[in-house]
Amino acid sequence: MELLAAFLAGFAVLVVEILGVHLLAPWFGTSSLVWSQQIGLVLAAIALGGWIGGRLARAGDPLRRAARALVLGGLWIGAAGLLLGPFAARLLPSGLTLDDAAPAFLSGSFTAALVFFAPPVLLLSLLHPLLVQARAPRRGGAGPAAGEVAAAGTAGSLLGVVAATFLAVPLVGVRESLLGVAAVLLLAGGLLLSRAAAARSAVAACALLLAMLVPDPARRANLPPGAEVLAVRDSPYQHLRVIEFPLTGERWLQMNEGLDSFQSWWHPEATFGGLYYDLFALAPVYARADRPTDAPGGGVAALTRRERFWVLGFGAGSALGPIRAGLAGRPAAGVGVELDPAVLELGSEWLPLAEELRGAVRVVGGQDARAALRAAPDDLDFVVLDAYTRQFELPLHLATREFFAEIASHLRPGGVLAINVGTQAAPNDPGGLLARLGASVAPSFAALRLHRVPRSRNWVLFARKAAPLPSLERLAELLPPGLPLEVGAAVLPGQTVAGEALPPARPFTDDRNPVTLLQAREWWAAARADAVP
Repeated sequence: MELLAAFLAGFAVLVVEILGVHLLAPWFGTSSLVWSQQIGLVLAAIALGGWIGGRLARAGDPLRRAARALVLGGLWIGAAGLLLGPFAARLLPSGLTLDDAAPAFLSGSFTAALVFFAPPVLLLSLLHPLLVQARAPRRGGAGPAAGEVAAAGTAGSLLGVVAATFLAVPLVGVRESLLGVAAVLLLAGGLLLSRAAAARSAVAACALLLAMLVPDPARRANLPPGAEVLAVRDSPYQHLRVIEFPLTGERWLQMNEGLDSFQSWWHPEATFGGLYYDLFALAPVYARADRPTDAPGGGVAALTRRERFWVLGFGAGSALGPIRAGLAGRPAAGVGVELDPAVLELGSEWLPLAEELRGAVRVVGGQDARAALRAAPDDLDFVVLDAYTRQFELPLHLATREFFAEIASHLRPGGVLAINVGTQAAPNDPGGLLARLGASVAPSFAALRLHRVPRSRNWVLFARKAAPLPSLERLAELLPPGLPLEVGAAVLPGQTVAGEALPPARPFTDDRNPVTLLQAREWWAAARADAVP
């Protein structure tokens, strides 16, 4: 029985560590700092629990104390599954937007994890020394008992990682899985104590299982005003939600904390939404800026050549409409790469592509963009990079000098790279994200230019391989008819920054990439600004 208790404790600790972040995600996101806080609190609770457990093992009945720790740990995990949502809602101010949310997310996620996840982990960590003390007399000493208890606990942790990632999140549900684990701990602890305690624990476990029927408040976490929830999905990568605004008919596919931000945008009758996606229409324009023909002699062959492009970070395909508008009727064939298959499934159901767009792109799901790119041809006309590991952060391996060199190797001379960048950093800050990203792109491209997205924190960086970018005047002349005013405004001199105007900066590399630290610096700067009266 001691080994089973150790196994369950190890299992529950890892489930709480992993699913805890998923439970926090609808309210506070899953940034690197949120993950770091969660891991740090769990490790601190494990260390403190082991220390306290060692002292509790000196006196009294260690097995009975271990049973009580299981019961209390189960009750606390159950409370987390039921109460974290209402608690989190009170930690977030009303009217919060993504631009000023990061400090509130960091403090809120830390507080919630400290209240709901650190205590049960501490209680479950008491078990190791208590179970060793209880088992040692029958196993010939502390050494054999400690080895057996440690092996059982580690095996439980291993299963907890697998179960949380591959079963709980995609198949069972985050809250449901935590409540189920809580029920199992209650039953195990009750059985270790007495028959009467086992009966009481069984009643409490049944109550927790019935609580799964209560609507999950996370469904409406950080919901924008006027929106209705159409679908919610937890994937191993993120928390996803599709919402609709009945007054306008537009739909958003949101990830994690939601707020006023979204992963993909859709409207049944509109191609452009006044968003950063609109500027991707410039990618095919830039790519053909000085190429009136594509074949010897020009003529019909130049008009019928199919332009080839890839979209890395495809989402639900929000970039395709603007790209097609920028192509101005020229035939094209594209490939879209999306890491999370759940995004593609929700997009297909709730944000469907128009028929003409579906025929122009082949979508590849479940693959990392950098790995998939190696299968691309070496004569692409343009590549669009719109990948975020979370709402705030560029993926480290998709923001390095080596990766941009890989992209350049798949572009034809004159081919174009377009990158969506969300940041509050100024272009003239040599330590800021824009300058350092520009320094990472520049070695593989002949010219680059930043376009500010109107009414947004986003920029779109365009870089051209082995050819200069056209002047802004020439670019304006090349714009096809039908593009919205926002795209025209983004090519005005006051809304662009030339690559040569960026300050010298250190590039991001595969072995040294402080993107997360730069993002954290922006968050702390925002927090200090909010604190100034």
